[in-house]
Amino acid sequence: MPAELRRPERTFTIRQLCTEFKATPRALRFYEDKGLLTPARDGMNRVYSYKDRARLILILRGKRVGLSLQEIREIFELYEEDDNAATQNAHSLKKFREKIDVLQQQREDIDGAIAELHMACERLEKHLADKRPDLLPKAADYDQVLRARLDGHAEPVGAK
Repeated sequence: MPAELRRPERTFTIRQLCTEFKATPRALRFYEDKGLLTPARDGMNRVYSYKDRARLILILRGKRVGLSLQEIREIFELYEEDDNAATQNAHSLKKFREKIDVLQQQREDIDGAIAELHMACERLEKHLADKRPDLLPKAADYDQVLRARLDGHAEPVGAK
């Protein structure tokens, strides 16, 4: 299609992207400083393209699953390969599978720590029940603390 018949590409302001993705302007400027985003300039204003917006989505997804900015950069750099994104996809798949392995190990570690803490609580409760039942927290106390946490309070209402 001749250039004069093409519609101009939609652009975005920093404010629009920050609002849409609940990001801060500082974060977007940081990604720009790291070479992950390359907005155009209109005077002092940054003008973000669809490509920048798509990259921001990928940056935020990558960060959410624990990828480093360097790993995200490597994936972006492979996009430029002239092989229908096959190299980028293969590299991404490898990184994602590695991250899955790490997260599954972390989950196992957390589950093990929780189980260990439950056993320790049972031992301590039994010991206190035998030696000093007056110091054993009541089930109602646990319930009150749990409700306070679910309601967003740091401690039970009325506790000082």
